[in-house]
Amino acid sequence: MHPVTPSPSNPRPGTTAHPSASHQQRHDRYTAALALLGSPEAIIRLGGALALVELADDWLTDETDPQEHGRRKAQTIITTLCAYICSPFQLAHDYERLMGDRPQGLTPQQARRFRTEKTELAAEAQVRGRILTEIHDRVRWEPSGGGQPATNTAPDPDKVTAGLWSHLRFDFSGAVFFYPVDFTQSYWGAGANFRGCTYRDQARFTRSIYGADALFDRSVYHGEAFLSDSVYRAGAGLSECVWGADARLVGCVYEGNVNLSACTWEGAAYLSDCTYYGYTYLADSVYRGDADFWQSTFYGTANLEHCTYYRGARFEDSIYHSAAYLGDSVFRRTTNLAFTVYWGAAHFGGCVFAGQAWLDNCVWFGGADFSGVKFKKKTDFEEAHLLGAADFSGASFARVPAFTNGVFNAAAENLFEVSAKSKQPLPLAGGIPQGARALTATERQVLAERLQAAGAGRETNAREFEQPRSELIRWVRYEVASTPDEAEADSAGVFTEAA
Repeated sequence: MHPVTPSPSNPRPGTTAHPSASHQQRHDRYTAALALLGSPEAIIRLGGALALVELADDWLTDETDPQEHGRRKAQTIITTLCAYICSPFQLAHDYERLMGDRPQGLTPQQARRFRTEKTELAAEAQVRGRILTEIHDRVRWEPSGGGQPATNTAPDPDKVTAGLWSHLRFDFSGAVFFYPVDFTQSYWGAGANFRGCTYRDQARFTRSIYGADALFDRSVYHGEAFLSDSVYRAGAGLSECVWGADARLVGCVYEGNVNLSACTWEGAAYLSDCTYYGYTYLADSVYRGDADFWQSTFYGTANLEHCTYYRGARFEDSIYHSAAYLGDSVFRRTTNLAFTVYWGAAHFGGCVFAGQAWLDNCVWFGGADFSGVKFKKKTDFEEAHLLGAADFSGASFARVPAFTNGVFNAAAENLFEVSAKSKQPLPLAGGIPQGARALTATERQVLAERLQAAGAGRETNAREFEQPRSELIRWVRYEVASTPDEAEADSAGVFTEAA
C-alpha cells in the first residue's frame, strides 16, 4: 500500500543513505524532458511529459534512495506537469468556435486557417488530456482487499490502497480544461487545488478521497459535473462557482467545514444524501434548475440563508443536529421540507414560499422561527411537532394553513400574531393552531428528560448521542403523534391554568 502521508526522511530498511549513482543521470533526463516539453510540436511535447512521468515513478520506487529525497524530486516533477496544464493556450479561448463545424462563407484562406487552428487545439487537448490520464492512473485508489470497488457509495478511506502519487501535492489552480477531466476514484492525500478552473467539457471527480483541504472555489463548469460519493477529510471549498449544466454532488461525506456558498446553479443541483460534520455554508446561492438536498444530515451549524430557488426544492427527510439557518430565501416553486428533524433552532424568517410548501411530519425540538414568512400557496404543517417555541409573528398566508394532527408545546413562548396584510388568518383553538393539540404535562416532562439525555440544547458532539436521539425521534413520531382523550383533557387543563 502506498503511504498517503510521507514517511520520515530516512533510508528504507536495509538500504544505505549514500546518494544514488543514477542521480546525475536522472537530472540529465529531467533537463532533456523539459526541453521536449517546450517544443512547438505537440507529439514531442507529449514525449517530454511522458518522460517526466516515468522519471517521477523512478524517484518514488528507488529503494536505494531515502524516501524523502525521492518524494521531493517527484514533487518537483508534479509541480512542472501541473504548471504545464495551467499554462494558457490561446486557441482555448475559441473553444466553441473551433469545436463546431466550419462556418459558412469562409474564404479559402480563412477555411485553411480554421482547419489548422482546429487541428492545433485537438492536438494540444490530446497532450494535456494524456497528462491528466497519467496522473489519474497514479492517484487512483483500489480496495485494500482487492476486488472491484463499490459503486454509488462513498469509499471508506481506511479500506483503500492509495496510488503511487497520492501523497504528493497537486495545484491546478486557474487551469482551463478544454478537454474532458476524469479523476474518478482518486485519492488526494495532500489535498488538491482546482481553484479558479474552467471546465469546457465534462468534469468527473466521483468517489474521490481528499486527505487535506480540497479547493474548487471560483470555478466555472460549462459541462456536466460529477462529484458524487466523495469523502472530504478536511475543509472543502466550492464557493462562488458557476455550474452551467447539471451538477451531481450526491452522497458525499464532509468531515470538516464546507463552503458551497455564492454559487449559481444553471442546471439541476443534486446534493442529496450527504453528511456534513462541520460548519456548512450554503448561503447566497441561486438555483435555476431543480435543487435536491433530501436525506441530508448536518451535524454542525447549517447556513442556507439568502438563496433563490427558481424550480422545485427538496429538503425532505433530513436531520439538522445543530442550528439551521434557511431564512430570507425565495422558493418560487413547490418546496418539500417534510419529514425533517431539527434539533437546534431553525430559522426560516423572511422566506417567501411562492409555490406549495410542504412541512408536514417535521419535528422541531428547538425553536421554529417563521416570522415574516410569506406563504403564497398551500401550506401543510400536518402531523408536525413544534416542541420548542414556535414563532409565526408577522407571517402571511394566502390560504389557511393545515396543522391537522400537529403537536405544540403550549408551555413555550409561542407567537401566532400574523401580519395585518395576511389574506388568511391563522385560526387558533385553545391558543394553538386549529387542528393541532398541545403536549400533555406528562409528555413535556418525558420530553425534557429525553432531550437532556440526547444532549440537546448545549454544545455537544451529536455523534455521541446517536442512540438516544434516534429513540427520542421514535417516541415523538409513534407515541406523541397519537391524540388520546387523556392528552386532549390534559392540554385543556394547561390552557385553563394559563388563562
